[in-house]
Amino acid sequence: FPREVLIVSQRWSYKFYGEKSTLDQIVLPQSLFDGRGIDYINHSFGVFKSYTLFTSKGYINRWQQKKGKHLGKGYSDHLPVFAWFDTQPYQPSASILPQKPLVVPIESLYQQEKIQSVVILKDVVVIYQRGRNAIIKQTPKGRAIYLYGCAKNLKRRYRYDVRVEGIKRYNGLQEITDAYAIKEKKHVRDIEAYYHRTFQVTMAQNEMLREIKGVYREGFFFFQGQKLPIVFPKMRIRPPNGSTLKIDYAHLGYDKQLQLVVYSPKDFTVLE
Repeated sequence: FPREVLIVSQRWSYKFYGEKSTLDQIVLPQSLFDGRGIDYINHSFGVFKSYTLFTSKGYINRWQQKKGKHLGKGYSDHLPVFAWFDTQPYQPSASILPQKPLVVPIESLYQQEKIQSVVILKDVVVIYQRGRNAIIKQTPKGRAIYLYGCAKNLKRRYRYDVRVEGIKRYNGLQEITDAYAIKEKKHVRDIEAYYHRTFQVTMAQNEMLREIKGVYREGFFFFQGQKLPIVFPKMRIRPPNGSTLKIDYAHLGYDKQLQLVVYSPKDFTVLE
């Protein structure tokens, strides 16, 4: 039987606490491929993702209930999957499987906004991980890149081969949005070699700064004679204005300009 293969970014039909899943399938009998009567149209399988099925915040617009009663609003919490059929005979392809993935360096992902086919990053080291997000590098002096929403099962200090199926440029920040580890390798002992402890104006986005000290004032961090915008995405962790901080891990992010990003209260200490 033929098998349809969608890339990860297109494959999901259900989302639970941000975790995308492929719970919904279509299984077809052989009679829909025999050229008699009605047949399946090759490559027509997909997931219906109309904007009407999502809330303004990007959640699936599920059934709305109150005290056990349906409010007449919303739809299923699963997106519908679909396929097309015709009275014309099924037309098989020479191959419906994706081409063999290319092995590329992280640097190559900065040369394009979207990848045209699946790629493999070999020997990446996880230098930072929080929840479903992480930052990886292949060598201490090589480029780093941010994994957004697809790093839940990765562990800091470990080396992996990673299959990448989607990238995105968000306000100038290059991110991997669809990826998963295909091989876990050895624990990395010399992890400190992958960080920076000083900031240079030539530094690129997605690098990690480690153990830096300075003053937080009105949305900026003053350190080592530098002044950079600093962001605490979880607003409740923002330190008092004028605080002297020791930051253990700061992501050199980008939102129309370079900025420091501190993701967790575990990543900094208020000294004064």
